[in-house]
Amino acid sequence: MTGWTCSGILPSFLIPCGQTMKISNFRISLLFIFIVLCWGLAWPVNKIGLQYMSPLWYTTARLLIGACAMLGIVIATKNFSLPERKDIPLILIIGLLQISIYILLTNIGLAYLPAGRSSLIAYTTPLWVMPAATLFFKEEAGLLKWLGFMLAIVGLIVLMNPWELHWTDRNILLGTGALLLASLCWAISIICVRYMHWNKSPLQLMPWQLLTGAIPLLIYALMKEPDIQVTWNVPLFLSLIYTGIVVTGISYWCAIIVNKALPAIVLSLGFLIVPVFSFAVSAVYLKEAINLTTMVAMALILIGLGFVVVEKSKAEVAA
Repeated sequence: MTGWTCSGILPSFLIPCGQTMKISNFRISLLFIFIVLCWGLAWPVNKIGLQYMSPLWYTTARLLIGACAMLGIVIATKNFSLPERKDIPLILIIGLLQISIYILLTNIGLAYLPAGRSSLIAYTTPLWVMPAATLFFKEEAGLLKWLGFMLAIVGLIVLMNPWELHWTDRNILLGTGALLLASLCWAISIICVRYMHWNKSPLQLMPWQLLTGAIPLLIYALMKEPDIQVTWNVPLFLSLIYTGIVVTGISYWCAIIVNKALPAIVLSLGFLIVPVFSFAVSAVYLKEAINLTTMVAMALILIGLGFVVVEKSKAEVAA
């Protein structure tokens, strides 16, 4: 099954309804830009929120807010539907791997590392996705795509600047390990979303996926940190609203739509734009340093992505 039917889904100018979805490149591009902007801003906004709340409770709050928001959208657009048995695998995979575990691990990483560097490590998903997609799912990867992959990965390594980290620091090791594990979880989810059978639309399943991620975390948070330490203020409130509704709810739904429409390799490499944008935002608002090395690394990533786009365009013209 390569598409799904929908009706009354917002925003209507992005998502065609009443038919099997074959989303145009223009609409996919709009969704992709929206996701990059939302997720790029999410890292520094997360960093702000984590100053006033523990990673565990912050993650739980994000998921609960996102679940309520998406449930409201589903009901308002008359797309509410109870999940069936065949929906359970996708609910569990996305709810646990892509949402719950990924967000928790990234928030743990953010507690120990700067926002810009954290986003870079968490977006190492192409390291896992590209080999798996070519070996096991026979996705085509020509010379330009492999060259783009290599350039992007080299740029990512340079941008992380691992030779300047204090690797004897236990906190840095813990944060880096959590972020690498998060990237692996997301890579598995990307491949599953692309190749597994969808019985219902992403919008119909999104509230259940968010609840699947939120409920175990809520139970664990109540057991692990029963005495909630929260400093309530405007920055924390705005951080939770933005990361809960916009990032965890709406943009995750959009990301699944894009994930269904694009090859896993192209998607995972394309999302490397997110940490580049996040690094720039963190430099402006959180005063994280951008030097010549950083600029060269960003250029390598963007050139690498350019090669991937060129090969994809050539393949579409040939088809």
